[in-house]
Amino acid sequence: MTYENITKILRNILDHWKNIVYSVLMIDNKQLRYLVCDAEMGGRSLEYSLLTAYFMVTDAQFNVLDEIYLRVKPDNNDPYILSGQGMAVNKINLQEHDAIAITYKQAKPHLYAFLQKNAGTTKLTPVGHAVKSDINHFIKNLISEGSWEQFCTYHYIDTSVVLQFLRACGKIPYNIEGSVSALAEYFEIKPQGELHDAKTDTCLTAGILKHFVNLNKFETNGPWA
Repeated sequence: MTYENITKILRNILDHWKNIVYSVLMIDNKQLRYLVCDAEMGGRSLEYSLLTAYFMVTDAQFNVLDEIYLRVKPDNNDPYILSGQGMAVNKINLQEHDAIAITYKQAKPHLYAFLQKNAGTTKLTPVGHAVKSDINHFIKNLISEGSWEQFCTYHYIDTSVVLQFLRACGKIPYNIEGSVSALAEYFEIKPQGELHDAKTDTCLTAGILKHFVNLNKFETNGPWA
């Protein structure tokens, strides 16, 4: 790895850590709201079809304020673009999914109204595990970039990046895998549904971030939730 690549990685870590510090400083600010989210696609890259998207709004103490679960499919009866690997991971039954899913075009006003209702006077801070990929899918299929930036902060909190920082600080062992399921197991957070379901993974991610924040507080009030 080159010096330039190492520098870039460190800058990304520091940028994302600034968001965590901001969140801790604002922990008593009733205006602060997280938009914790996750998506399941037919494959890892942007070319594959978006299938599900779950959004959960929480306050600074991670109390759930609102949620929306969108099961979606391509417009105009266009074919799904899927990969065998992607579908093996998310385990979505495509026939059942297609019967209940709404098109991207139909989902757009639902997501817009949800974000508009919850943004208030302070923009929502997006949170997720490798969340930039999910945001790219949202903007491609469900909302314009301008509308997303109208309701959400430009800077987001990526728990996969924060993990690297905490490892460097000696607060998370290097032998702990970086997946949502592995971190949930490490923090003893029990999934409330099937793993790789958008809602399940979102709830786990919120719990993981809560633990990350608690790791950097000087005091905690009782056991972590």
